[in-house]
Amino acid sequence: MSLSPDDVERLSTPAWERAKQAVTAGERDEAIRLIDAAVASWRSLQDYSINWITSLLSFIGEELGEEAVERALRRTGEEYLRPRRSGPVEWAELPAEVRARAIARAMVANFGEVGVSEDDEKITLSFRCGSGGRLLDEGRYDQPGGYLVLRERSGRTFGRDELPVYCAHCSVNNEMQPIEWGQPPVSVEHPPAGKGEPCVHHVYRDPRAVPEEVYTRLGTRPPDRTG
Repeated sequence: MSLSPDDVERLSTPAWERAKQAVTAGERDEAIRLIDAAVASWRSLQDYSINWITSLLSFIGEELGEEAVERALRRTGEEYLRPRRSGPVEWAELPAEVRARAIARAMVANFGEVGVSEDDEKITLSFRCGSGGRLLDEGRYDQPGGYLVLRERSGRTFGRDELPVYCAHCSVNNEMQPIEWGQPPVSVEHPPAGKGEPCVHHVYRDPRAVPEEVYTRLGTRPPDRTG
């Protein structure tokens, strides 16, 4: 049986492009169906990707030790994230509202849910994380042969006695490395300690006001604030 021209068109055209065509044609219900199909496809790919990453990090940690997990994440930070975060305006110079929107936008795009509160000192973002938190909620660390939990207390675990391995990219790439690059943390993160708990991010209005204990838990010192 040969593929029809319509079959080929459906196979070769992304659902979101077909949704645009349906909108132009005034086919509202079909457009909504195609948008939902595109989201479902992305969700499936996200599920594949986060499990692939976590399986790989678990293997590295089990075979080479937890410090090797940090080295692997640092490589990603240096080769990919640092150039991506470089721009004409330093992260710390952006208004807190801009920084908070950027973080929330990325988390929501990753199928997270966000709650927002603020005070004079900071903006607080509370996430039901769509990746690391989702793995925790699904019990992927608890089952036989489950993913690695880091248990060597260090900066990569936020100074905790244990941290799910996927969440270590938050400590290494979002806090430890930015500090080493002469910047404040992207945000101050408090990952969930158990199922159903939110991942809380503090975005300080004045990056110089990040509490000293944030640096202490990472095994470093705050920058000189006398200047």
